[in-house]
Amino acid sequence: MSLSIGIDIGSTTLKIAGIDSGGNLMPIEIKYLLTSERLHESILSAYEAYIQKHGEPTYLGVTGSGQKLGSLVLGTNCTATEIIAHATGCVFLAKKLNLPLPRTIIEIGGQDSKLIKLQDGIPTFFNMNSVCSAGTGEFLRHTIEENALDFAAFNNYVLNASGAADLEDICTVFARRSFRHAGQNGVPLDQRLKGLAEAIMRNYLRTVARNYGASFKSTLEPPIYFLGGLANSFALAMTLAELLGQPVIVPPHFQGIGALGMAVIARESAGHVNTEPTNASRSGECSVESAYCTGCTNSCELTVVQRMGSAFYLGGRCEGAGKAGITSSASISIPTVSKRDLPKTRPIPYPKTDHWGIGIDAGSRQVKAALLHGKDVVYLHTETTAPDLYQQAKTILEVLQSKITDPNAQVYLKTTGSGGRFLSRKLSRHEFMYETEILCHFRAANTLFPDVGTVIDIGGNDSKIIIATGSGLDFAMNDRCAAGTGSFLEQLAKRFGLTLEEAAELAMSSAKPARIGSRCAVLAETDIVHKMRSGAETKDLLFGACFSVAKTFISDTMHGKSLTLPVVFQGGAFLNQALLRAFTTLLDLKEGEYHIAEDRRFVVGAGAIGAAIYALEAKPSCKLEVARTSEQYSLAGGHR
Repeated sequence: MSLSIGIDIGSTTLKIAGIDSGGNLMPIEIKYLLTSERLHESILSAYEAYIQKHGEPTYLGVTGSGQKLGSLVLGTNCTATEIIAHATGCVFLAKKLNLPLPRTIIEIGGQDSKLIKLQDGIPTFFNMNSVCSAGTGEFLRHTIEENALDFAAFNNYVLNASGAADLEDICTVFARRSFRHAGQNGVPLDQRLKGLAEAIMRNYLRTVARNYGASFKSTLEPPIYFLGGLANSFALAMTLAELLGQPVIVPPHFQGIGALGMAVIARESAGHVNTEPTNASRSGECSVESAYCTGCTNSCELTVVQRMGSAFYLGGRCEGAGKAGITSSASISIPTVSKRDLPKTRPIPYPKTDHWGIGIDAGSRQVKAALLHGKDVVYLHTETTAPDLYQQAKTILEVLQSKITDPNAQVYLKTTGSGGRFLSRKLSRHEFMYETEILCHFRAANTLFPDVGTVIDIGGNDSKIIIATGSGLDFAMNDRCAAGTGSFLEQLAKRFGLTLEEAAELAMSSAKPARIGSRCAVLAETDIVHKMRSGAETKDLLFGACFSVAKTFISDTMHGKSLTLPVVFQGGAFLNQALLRAFTTLLDLKEGEYHIAEDRRFVVGAGAIGAAIYALEAKPSCKLEVARTSEQYSLAGGHR
């Protein structure tokens, strides 16, 4: 009895399916790819384990993002695109189970998603996500883990939600930021999770399905099949059906359809291409490394496979890739950034006072609170933003108040950050105590470095640039993607099982940063994992990630703006010396053209420190009256 095996090699999973000569399905197995395991080793071990259970195949086909490496390692040249594989597998399964033939296939996996339209079982149109992962599984997984939930709990919350929060859906990290903001404003968890499910599907329908209708009511032709890892969630399938306004079909083996399709293609392609795997591929004589071609100015990134005494170069743009030589490190391209000296301006005078000022910077990831006595930073408090921001702020105020020894001290308060307006209203019934992040960050920089011309601030979920023009301030914030922020580096450190400090130290030991291809935070993380599986060193990948953050900031946030020198670097991300080195390298900043505070409190808490300075300047409208026993905080000055 002949056996046909199909393998779908994705970014996070490897799926294997088989069919016998009678067209009967063999068990479909899924292997989750480990970051620490080389991809060719994962392919071989999964293949060996499958054939030990089910026998040697007569036919073998490979699809997915790793199809070139897989076909080379396993010794078959039967490959097909994921579109053809998924369409073939879905049609085969529908006929096998007497289901209606699909007219539309929606497939959403870990880092990619696709749409396939069919006519009589034949694909007639397709589209895939390109530069953004917002409509994929990673868009969901990070937030679920962050809230200590699993998919079963997520399903239960969404299915029983009393409503849905309206969350941002343009970017995976921005959606999580919006998710936190909703929690800060008292939106229940079930409504936020339902909103997250809708954000995933809205992003998919807008960017992949290209359905721009206000209500997303579907123009997609039924029957609609829902495939991929996310189809495992009934809550997501239900949400998709609600947005489309019609039912969707989640068939059995929804995650392994691509592998099943390749098994069918391999059997049907016998005699046309070599579908017979070679035993020599399992001799163990195979090595894989990551390198860059030196043949021309493109410097293509290559996966170099050494097998049976021959070298194979995968990933090049031309047939000559690798033939003229390779190098282990990518060249660093310095962008063109115009710079000018700071116009002669007077520094902003510091308020003359010996009173106490408190500034609270309520961000989506962290809350920073600074206590100032005159010009002295007495205390800086930092903690992760809690769901109940108001209660958290009251607790933090108690901590700061405990640092004031004079019971008759005059204390003034200002708030800033994404939760600043909310805190202002809750603490004082008005917004007089709120100040914008732009002014607060620049004020802190100007206090420490009166000659500041530009402030570059990289936080957890956002980044900003503030430029002194002589007549005022020009500024910009990231509004499209989180790849130029600190959360990208934080998530990457977790991926490698490192703390932020350990990751920064390891990155600083690298002399050759890897080139990270994608502009999306999640897809860039996937690119890094792929490179590690292909032999790149962790230190080079971490250093390359720092350059990726800097490049994204320069292209997306700066967006052609001119720098006024000197530049002051702020934000917790710049505690990573490798990130600072990447920025100074790409901006071509020499010594004396940039500053960063030696005191880490000014680096991390610049927004809070700036808010505290404005509090001292804005008195008496921001005077804080504290009744310690009743926990009631209010502002004096008549603004009730």
